Amino acid sequence: MKSSPDIERDILCTLFKHGCIGKHHTPVMNICKNLNQYSTKEIKKGIKSLRKQKYINLYKTYHGLDVRLVPSSLQEVKKIIDYED
Repeated sequence: MKSSPDIERDILCTLFKHGCIGKHHTPVMNICKNLNQYSTKEIKKGIKSLRKQKYINLYKTYHGLDVRLVPSSLQEVKKIIDYED
């Protein structure tokens, strides 16, 4: 089992890679499918932790909760996932 920072980094990396920033969002279950090496419970704990750190927002839709990156924290997210322009 991997540590929580690894899960959080993978969640941020997946959201960034798929362009889920600002108005674009994705269901929580899509993240669970993309990160199938972790359990759904671990991923939901990571999402909750990232929300407390204000890196992601939860967005209510008719089919459940969606997740998106906060545009104002994008520079910090790029540092966490080691993204190079």
